Parts: sequence; C-alpha cells; structure tokens
Amino acid sequence: MSTTARARSDERGAVAVVVAVFASVVFFGLGALSVDVARWYLEAQRAQKAADAAALAGVTWMPQDLDQATATAREIAARNGFPDPASVTVRRGPHPSELDVTVSSTVTNSFGQLIGLARTTVSRHTVADYTGPQPMASPCNTLGNEPDGTPGAGPIVSQLLVPVGAPCSRTPQFWMTVHGPDVAKTQGDQYNVRRCEGGESGCTTDGRNAEYRPEGYFLMVRVQAAAVGQAVEVQLYDPAYVSTGSGCADGPAGTFPTGPGRNSWNPNATTDAATRYARAPGLFCSGDDRNQGHRLGGPEKATTTSFALREPADDLNPLTATPVAGCTRQFPGYTTSQVNVNTLREGQPGYDPALARVFHQWVPLCTFTPTRAGDYYLQVRTNVVLGGTVDSATGSYQPANPATSRVVTQTGDDPSVTGNGSNRFAVRAFGASSGTVSVAAWGRMPIFANADAATPVFNLIRVLPGAAGKTLVFGFFDVGDAASNGTLTVLRPADATGAALSACTATGFRAATLPTCSLTGIRSSAGWNGQSETISVPIPPDYDCAYASAGGCWFRVQVGFGTGSVTDATTWTASIAGDPVRLVE
Repeated sequence: MSTTARARSDERGAVAVVVAVFASVVFFGLGALSVDVARWYLEAQRAQKAADAAALAGVTWMPQDLDQATATAREIAARNGFPDPASVTVRRGPHPSELDVTVSSTVTNSFGQLIGLARTTVSRHTVADYTGPQPMASPCNTLGNEPDGTPGAGPIVSQLLVPVGAPCSRTPQFWMTVHGPDVAKTQGDQYNVRRCEGGESGCTTDGRNAEYRPEGYFLMVRVQAAAVGQAVEVQLYDPAYVSTGSGCADGPAGTFPTGPGRNSWNPNATTDAATRYARAPGLFCSGDDRNQGHRLGGPEKATTTSFALREPADDLNPLTATPVAGCTRQFPGYTTSQVNVNTLREGQPGYDPALARVFHQWVPLCTFTPTRAGDYYLQVRTNVVLGGTVDSATGSYQPANPATSRVVTQTGDDPSVTGNGSNRFAVRAFGASSGTVSVAAWGRMPIFANADAATPVFNLIRVLPGAAGKTLVFGFFDVGDAASNGTLTVLRPADATGAALSACTATGFRAATLPTCSLTGIRSSAGWNGQSETISVPIPPDYDCAYASAGGCWFRVQVGFGTGSVTDATTWTASIAGDPVRLVE
C-alpha cells in the first residue's frame, strides 16, 4: 500500500472515530433532553388544569366585578400549585361574560443546559364563560312600584336611580308577591305554597304542590365595587300582610274622616292619609288578599313574612351565605277584622302604632356597609314561626342573633306555621354612589299586577353577548286573571343589535310556534288558571348589546290585558339553556 493510500485509510478511520464519538454525544444529549421534554409536558398539563380551575371559579363574578374575578382566579391557581401572582395572568375575555386566564411556569432543565437551554417557560391558556343565573326584573335600585314616602316614614321623594340605557320606571305596574303556605296554588304562587286546589300543573295525586320550595324566594341586591365601604339602606314597602283585598276594596273598614283632619291620621301619615289608605286601586294599593274561597284551613289566617339579607356566596348558593348583621326581620300579619279606620288613627280606640308604621309605608329593613362587591341575597319566606324582640320603630320582630335565627337556619318546612293570605310589597336600596346598587329577583320571580287595563312591561333577564347563538328559556305560571284576553310578547333589549327575534316556541299548557315571539289568547277562563307555560327564544348568532352599562342587554316581557280590571299573581323563571359555567377556549 502506498503512503498516500495508507494516509487516506487512517483519515477514514479517524473520521469514523470522530463521527462515532460525536454521534454518541449528540444522541446522549438528545436522550437526556428528552427527559426535560417529558418534564415540560407534565408541567404543561399541571398549568392547564390550574388555568381551567381558575377560570371556572373566577368567571362567576363576570361581568360586574373583574377585580373579584381576578382575585378568585388567582386564589384557585394558588391552591393548584401556582401561588406566585406573576405566574397567573387574568383579563376579560372576548365577551363581557368571559374570563381569560393564562398560567405560566418556569422549569429548570436538568440536561438542556448542556446545550445552552438552562430554563424553559411553559404557559397554558383558557377562556371560561358564565351565562347565569342573571338578575331578573330590574337593572335599577327599585323592584316593583315605588310610591311616595311620608314625613314620618320616608324618604318622601323617589330614590330611583336609572343606569344609562335602563328601562326603569317608578310605576312598572307590578308588585313583588309572596303567599302564605296555606294558600291554594291556583292563586299564582308556584313555589311557596303547600297545597293545590285541583287541576294546577306540578301537583301530586293527593293534592300536594310538587314544586314547593320551603326556603322561599330570593331577591338580589347587587353591589358594584364603587359601593364597597359605603352605607346602603334597604327598604321595604308595605312589608306586612295587611288584608285589604286585591283592589283594596275590603279595607280599612269604617268611616273615613272629613274636613281638616281627613289627611292626618297618625305620625306616619300626616298629609295624604285619605289617598294612602283609600279603599280603591291606586299607586299606594299593593293589594294584600285573603284568598276567600281559595285557601286552606277555613278562616282567614294572617301570614307572617320573614326577610333576611345574606352576604355574597362564592358557590352561588344563597342558602350557604352568611346573614348580614341586623338585616333579619319578621313582620306579623293582620287579618281583615284587625284593620279599620280607628286602628290607623292616633287617639282613637284600638289605635295600633305598629300597624300604622307598616301599612302602605316604606319601612327600613336595615342599613349595612358592604365589605365586598357581589350579589347580596334577600330571602323572603312565610313558613317560619314569629320570634325575637319587637322593634316598635319598624313594626317588626328582630332576632337576638341573626346567625341562629330560624329565618336563615330552618332548611325545611315547619308545618305548624299557618297563613293563608297573599302579601304584596316592593323593595329599594339606596345611599351609595349613583348607579352602584341594583335590586332584582334571582332565579324565580313572583309578581302581582293590580292596575286596571294594565300592560306591564318588565325586565325579564339580562342576557350578555356571550349567549349569542344559545336559547333563552323562560317559564310563567298562572297568567291571565283579568277581565279580557291577554297577549304576552317577548321583546329583545332596546340596545340590541343583530337579527330580530323569531322562531320562538311555546310548550306546556299550549304548544305553539311563535314566529314573532308573541303568545295570544291568555285568560284564566280559557284554561290558563294554575297552568305552567315555557317559551324558548333563540338568541340570534349576531346578537350584541351595550353591556358596559348595567342598563344594557335586558330582555323584556310585555303582558297586555286590553280593557277591564286586572288582579294577576304570576310566577316567572328565566335562564340560558346549557351549562351556566363552561370552558369555551
């Protein structure tokens, strides 16, 4: 072999050795790096789970409180192994009801640093959406009609505060209503009465109300972040059951005074008593009714009405929420025989100052200073025994300890508590910065209309743009107690853009296709008495609304009864079909 050939052979051998050594180093490095890659994958999975959990927990505060949504998301991320706030980014999603969460983690590589990759940052991102439960009936700080107060029980002037775009009025032509547990279900209260009269929907074969909810109803006092730390007063109009009849024709009995004293009866009514206590329909007449012929237990039995305000609940369950100190009251009821002109006139035989304080008057439930933004729940029920200490200033009873009061601790029914009268009332909250507090119904809404030829248009539910393409489902029970046929029409928000509402469907008592989302021929005598109906409203895919204002995005319902008298107690529900909390990205 020549010297040149031998040299080439030696070179080939040397190259082979170098390649073998290089390959072993490369493959060793790649093999080692695969260990780091596996760690990245596991860390990414952990970050994704934390992001999902944080978004699902925080989104329930959207859209009204991004700060609380952020705090909640970061707290949940910390529980899932990411305690450093810098590793969790929270922001509003593409829609106002959405929350966007990104969780990041930096991994120190074991072998990657051999090739200059000392650390790797892994990030995972998710978006959650929240579509319920949303407030019903009101974006404003009053719920129901808002009559004037009086010098002795006020404020006299309206406290209504209307957010931009909100369709609110002092006279929406309805009251909130709650029935005693022994009223027949056919009188319009779907969830708060024990028994059925016969023929109502949702009843058992032995006459029990299968839909009875012993916890009563919940209203919502929504507190925005700007109201935290400021005093908020909650007031109730006519909070006690005082039997007058639905149109007030039954009370107060007796001869009204004439002459100079006709308008000054007691310290709470010194200027307008004749109008305030008139035996006729009017703005002051809330229409508490004894349900003659439609009650259980024979004679009229006064209904005791209990109210308790609760703190916001992270799990969105008002029954787990802590009662607000000083905000639990019970109001005893008054039967027809207990209410007459003399019981309301100071200085007359039988004058009752407690009755005069609550009857057709605004009464303070409490003043509280919210420590956090969110939904404070006002529980209203009629199956709790009267107890506590009498507060003569408000005509109510207060428990010694709200946390142990049966109003909030009684989880089921108390069959020993009777009451077969229907109590109608209104609620308002004020004192904080303008537009930072609202009062609404929550989940289930019982209302009463008693204005002649009434055509109430009330806010049904707030639907945010994230619900585009979904279905609004609302139900109503026992509509139609009026002298003429009624028409129910679903109205989209006044600020909405996109296609008009169409292709609605009705199921329940009447099955029908509703091209314009309007249902006609509603009347008690036509079989609607005590019946349930559900209307499904497709939300257009291009639906949008002015969500930046609390007054925007409200679907409404118009119920028109033409001419004649109206005394209609009904129960409403509304929700967006599907899971209320879900991941969308």
